[in-house]
Amino acid sequence: MPKHVLTLALPLVAALCAGPALAQTVEGAGSSKVMMFDRPPSVDELRQVVTPEPKIRTRSIEIIGGAASSAAQRPRPTDSVNYAPPPAPAPEASRPTPAAAPKAARPAPQPAPQVAATPAAAPAAAMPEPAEQPQAFGFRINFAFNSAEIPTESRSYIDAVGGLLKEDPSLKLVVEGHTDAVGTLAYNQTLSQRRAISVGEYLVRVHGVDPQRIAVDGKGPSEPIAADPYDGRNRRVEFKPAR
Repeated sequence: MPKHVLTLALPLVAALCAGPALAQTVEGAGSSKVMMFDRPPSVDELRQVVTPEPKIRTRSIEIIGGAASSAAQRPRPTDSVNYAPPPAPAPEASRPTPAAAPKAARPAPQPAPQVAATPAAAPAAAMPEPAEQPQAFGFRINFAFNSAEIPTESRSYIDAVGGLLKEDPSLKLVVEGHTDAVGTLAYNQTLSQRRAISVGEYLVRVHGVDPQRIAVDGKGPSEPIAADPYDGRNRRVEFKPAR
């Protein structure tokens, strides 16, 4: 193979061998956490966000001392007491005048049986609380300037949401429009509302979703997920289960 062909082929081979780029990231904090997708997601991926499977937590208890300690804690049978045998009867002729019968000798008090102290069971190690997972997902749809029309290249993102709603007829979603802080508050509020409505109408028109299952809300720049409110990453459409 000529050297110049090999030189051109190496970058292509490296690109093919490289793993897929990170397609989803958790952004925001606290109740504003959202799973952002950088490519059209599958229905399964969306379902894992809005209806995650519960995690079963177990605890283990360690018993110290084993069976020997358990046996030591069981009550022991009462010790039998041996009394002295009664005196032999005297002959009839030489029997003395009856006197009060001597009292039986009391045995010396026996010390109480010692019970080995059993160490208390070691407390189970505290398990850390799992990190709160986001139950909202979002896309950064490339709307044109001052436009609410969904671009052709972004429709596959919304189609995945339509598939999720078809698969789970009980699911209801809130569609939220978000902007950055560039521009006036009133302008951004109205623009975010228009874009949320556009996405909701697409789900109803293209996927036949019942309008009663979709609510829309324009948030403007009020809930940024980037530290800088003017950061373009704050421009997004979010989907949350309706409570």
